[in-house]
Amino acid sequence: MMTGCSCGADYTVDNTTYMQIFTPTGVSENFTLNGTDYTLQDGDTITFLEGIYENVNMIVNRAINLVASGIVQLNGFIDVNSAANITGFSVNGTVELNGNKSFLNRTNVTGTLVVNGNSCAVNGSGIFSSPASLTVNGDNVTISNSLINASASHGVLVTGKNATITGNTITNSNGSGILIRGNGCMASGNTIYLSKGDGISSNASGVSIAGNSISFNSGHGINSSGNGTRITNNTVLRNNLTGIHSTGGWANITQNTVKYSGADGIYVSGNGSSVQGSYAQNNTRNGIHVAGPGCSVISSYTYYNGENGIYSTGSNASFRYVDASFNRKNGIYSRGDNAAFFYITSASYNGENGILSAGRNASMQIILDVSSNSHNGISSLGDSAYLWFIEVKNNGLNGIYSAGKDLYLSYVRNSTNNTLSGINSTGINARIFDVTVKLNRLHGIYSSGYNATVAYFEAVENLKNGVYLTGARSYIVSGKASSNHQNGIQVNGADTIVRSVNSTDNAAAGIAVYGKSSIIYNCTSLRNTDGVYTATDSRIILTRVSENRNCGVNARGTTGVEQSTVTGNRYGVYVAGAGSVIYSSTISSNRGYGIYVGGSSVTIYRNTIQYNGGDGINARGGYAKIYYNTANRNKGSGINSASYRAVIAYNRASYNSYYGIYSSGKRSTLAKNTASGNKKGNIRRL
Repeated sequence: MMTGCSCGADYTVDNTTYMQIFTPTGVSENFTLNGTDYTLQDGDTITFLEGIYENVNMIVNRAINLVASGIVQLNGFIDVNSAANITGFSVNGTVELNGNKSFLNRTNVTGTLVVNGNSCAVNGSGIFSSPASLTVNGDNVTISNSLINASASHGVLVTGKNATITGNTITNSNGSGILIRGNGCMASGNTIYLSKGDGISSNASGVSIAGNSISFNSGHGINSSGNGTRITNNTVLRNNLTGIHSTGGWANITQNTVKYSGADGIYVSGNGSSVQGSYAQNNTRNGIHVAGPGCSVISSYTYYNGENGIYSTGSNASFRYVDASFNRKNGIYSRGDNAAFFYITSASYNGENGILSAGRNASMQIILDVSSNSHNGISSLGDSAYLWFIEVKNNGLNGIYSAGKDLYLSYVRNSTNNTLSGINSTGINARIFDVTVKLNRLHGIYSSGYNATVAYFEAVENLKNGVYLTGARSYIVSGKASSNHQNGIQVNGADTIVRSVNSTDNAAAGIAVYGKSSIIYNCTSLRNTDGVYTATDSRIILTRVSENRNCGVNARGTTGVEQSTVTGNRYGVYVAGAGSVIYSSTISSNRGYGIYVGGSSVTIYRNTIQYNGGDGINARGGYAKIYYNTANRNKGSGINSASYRAVIAYNRASYNSYYGIYSSGKRSTLAKNTASGNKKGNIRRL
């Protein structure tokens, strides 16, 4: 080589001549090789010939290139405090990259590597059996494509800002695989396993952890406590604690796969954090555990976890486009207030509930498939819940269970084949609108809280009642209850209104009322055992009751039957309660009697009773008042009264097969009645 060569010159040294250039105080600018004098310049390359270099103590303070030719082992200490490039060595000892933009490439270090300079890089290297971490103190450092094995501390410790740790394999660290304390760093594409601590641990802000494979670590797979962390597209398997553990605010956890963790799959407690597009499966505890306020779980899948698919304790949580199925406890369990569930694609085959919400003001919208859970499909325990567009089926208890007050439940497309009721609401002020409940093995809809409203419903083929309300002051309106194995509608609460309901083909009554002071208004009841059955005081108004197997109206308490139509039943109206009123109704073509009155002081007023198979009116209780009725063409008498002190006046009775009016009650009064064409006789009084 020529003396005084220009920048970019190449020099070759061996394990003796290298000391002509590299001294304990730095790199010589002027040196002699093989009797020739040279001047070293920045950018020159020094090639080390194959061999073992003992007791190395090198300070590289020039921006030069050091390259190994063959196997070059340097035993000792190398201090790089310039923008030097070092390639291809094997170092047994310590390497410190102290200079900015220094570069260590394809070099194996058995011992300690420290990076203090800014914008330095380590690529394609190996760090083995280090007594301390590969420590990165400089900013903007890159550690890439390297193997870091058996560190006595952490695999990589980063305190500088904006470092990039990428494509490395880090294993058997005595602490965490990577520990990040500098803001803005990135750990991507690394494979980390068998660490005694966490796979990756970070307490810095603005960190990105992406595309890593992290498994079999003794701590968490990923443990982040800094704000604004992005954890993306990692595969986290079989770590001893939580797969991904995030406590910093506004973390973004996206498209991760987390399986077989010893605790939760993903744990999030920082404010406003999100879990999106992730899979959490077969974890020992919860698939995803959300503890912070304002957090969200979006487009994620949680299967086969040992507790809940998703467990949330924070307020204002959001769950969107989630599938939470086959978990040992609940698919989704939310305890915080103001939780929002939107477009839950599935919450099925869980060991307890599909969705369990215990907080106040929960909102559930578009819940598509909640089926085959061992307990309830949806269990809502908090007050003021809002549920809209729900489908639940084949659950071990109820399709939907609500215990909170002020429930608003609307548009249940189908609550089918649940072991108990399709809908079971126990809270006050429930509003249940536009629901379809079929084939449930208890009731279609059961509500026990007072002041409930059930409207626009279809309750079909349930094994007990279609709709069963026990709370007082309830309202049932505009629905259909058909082919249920007990009553279409059963009301036990006082002051309930049943309005505009069509109740057909039920095994017991179309409408059964046990609550005091209830009203049945503008309903239709066809082909049941009894059309309407009442056990206490009630009013039946503008109601059509036809073709029932027993009574059209079977009233055991004080009852008003007003402006109603009772036709084609076995018996028309049976009234046992004292003080009942039958007014302005049409009772016709029943196979037995039209009206039978057993209670005292009953008023039968302005009715049309005709074509019945027995008596038109048969009054047995005392003090009956029978006024202004038309009783024609009945197979028995038009009016047959055994009532004590009855008053029978202004009635018309024609063409009946027995008497027009027959009165056998003592001290009765008959006045201004008209009877004609009756076969046995027109009016007879005993």
